[in-house]
Amino acid sequence: MPGDAPPHLPGDGPTRLVEGNDGELVERLSGSTATLLLVWLIGIGAGSALVGAWLLSALVFRIRLGAGELFGAPGLYIGLLGATGPTVLWLAGRAQGRSLRWFTITAIKIGLVMDAILIGGTWLVSFVMGVTFAAGALVVAAALVAVTLAAATIWALATWSADRYIARARIVSEGDQTS
Repeated sequence: MPGDAPPHLPGDGPTRLVEGNDGELVERLSGSTATLLLVWLIGIGAGSALVGAWLLSALVFRIRLGAGELFGAPGLYIGLLGATGPTVLWLAGRAQGRSLRWFTITAIKIGLVMDAILIGGTWLVSFVMGVTFAAGALVVAAALVAVTLAAATIWALATWSADRYIARARIVSEGDQTS
């Protein structure tokens, strides 16, 4: 309404008001909050993927990965793959008041799709090269799925906690909390 005062921002809130294309005020994450959120999600995803790769290598292949493998070129790609999970999860459920259960189920679905792409790509490359899978391939695939389920739970907790923090600190308008 024309006489209403616009909502105000908390002094240190994670959101800000910006004018949208249609002239309406739109709530957006502040630059610092968006940066911190991105670092948080990428760190959780990349870290869990690197720990998963290290565990998979140690338990299944009996090979200990060192700093050169984990923080070199192979580790970069593993970290990028892992960072995709929580980032896509955030994009799917942000600011919608989703429950931890929803985030967990969705994280597991995202992780299993990532596993299917990885296993399918490995199979395709092996097929094209004429290499057959050994009997241990199912053990490796099962271990990959187990590590993914653990990582997906971590992704869900991290993403849900970030979503809840932002929802609690959103713009306060005349006496009520919008979420």
